[in-house]
Amino acid sequence: MPATTTSTSPVPSATPTTVVTPVVPPPGWSAPLTAVPPGGGFTSVSCLSDTFCIATGGGDNQADAGDTAGAGVSDSWDGATWADPSVYYPAPASGSPTAPIMPALSCTGGPTCVIVDGTDHVSTGDGTDWSAPVALAQGAAVAPDPADPGPGHPGSRHAAVDCPDPSFCAAVDNTGYVAVLQGGHWSPLGGLADSATSPPLYVAGPVGLSCPGPAACLAVVGAATFGWDGSTWRAQAPWTTSSGAAAGAALSCPAVSTCWVVGGHQAAVWTDGVWSAPVTVDPTGALDAVSCPTAEFCVAADATGSVAMWNGSSWSAPQRVLPPAAVYVGDPTSVSCPTARFCMVLDGDGDYTTFTGPPAPGQPEGPPAVAP
Repeated sequence: MPATTTSTSPVPSATPTTVVTPVVPPPGWSAPLTAVPPGGGFTSVSCLSDTFCIATGGGDNQADAGDTAGAGVSDSWDGATWADPSVYYPAPASGSPTAPIMPALSCTGGPTCVIVDGTDHVSTGDGTDWSAPVALAQGAAVAPDPADPGPGHPGSRHAAVDCPDPSFCAAVDNTGYVAVLQGGHWSPLGGLADSATSPPLYVAGPVGLSCPGPAACLAVVGAATFGWDGSTWRAQAPWTTSSGAAAGAALSCPAVSTCWVVGGHQAAVWTDGVWSAPVTVDPTGALDAVSCPTAEFCVAADATGSVAMWNGSSWSAPQRVLPPAAVYVGDPTSVSCPTARFCMVLDGDGDYTTFTGPPAPGQPEGPPAVAP
């Protein structure tokens, strides 16, 4: 992983958010805790264990109640406390920040962590020290989607990144551009869709990406689905035909042949190249994150602070584990489960909770709701 790291330093902390909505944690979940968010709010968390998590946020997210802007930062958690934030993307000396926007994070062994944001800037580090952010090179341009309002509009830029090992990463943004890291170098950004035969891509919300290995990735932009075979991205069958369910999506693949996608109220599972019919998992929420360390255990989180859990045969009914975000209301809730025994859920306000498992054998954490 090529990186010339630069020493980072803490930034002034924003005022801690206050948990104003009482939440009685369901079994296995800690009471909601309050972190100190960076300017712009948290947008992604990645955990390698129950004693190592990194969160990222900041920048010019254009999605919180006050349109907060500042430096892009990361914060590390040791199983008990959060460290002071570290700057990975300095705010400009003058003028308003234009990046990062909605940074996404993936950490793998080492630790090696990679941040990619909605403006297609990338930075590599260990969670504390980071390489200077660089823009991914632009490859062949694709036709813009008429639905894309362009940068600078609330929530208009999102990205996802996944690194199954330190030698390979993939990144995708919500305009349908994708790049991969192989041999120490990022490929130029290219379009997932073939603009000659496919409509251009854009989705106003999160995108999904999961790579169980360097030769196996799945990406979802809205309903559109694409697979990576180690050399080429190819279009797959869409995971849903409902545009409402696909306003934003998240994806997690515990194995090459198994992936769960969530978006809107629905979830669907990819098994050996075939999507199941989507099922309603969260009737009143908007699912925007999922993490599945095994095929028998997943946690999906929605924008209101509720989670649904998969036990291998059914999803639990949604249960509130965090209060709804009050300040960074446009930032997605994020979830990371390195194992079935530990998960962290974090919202834009910096409120977070942890799960300690496993759940009871054959039982979801809460009343059963739906089967796939």
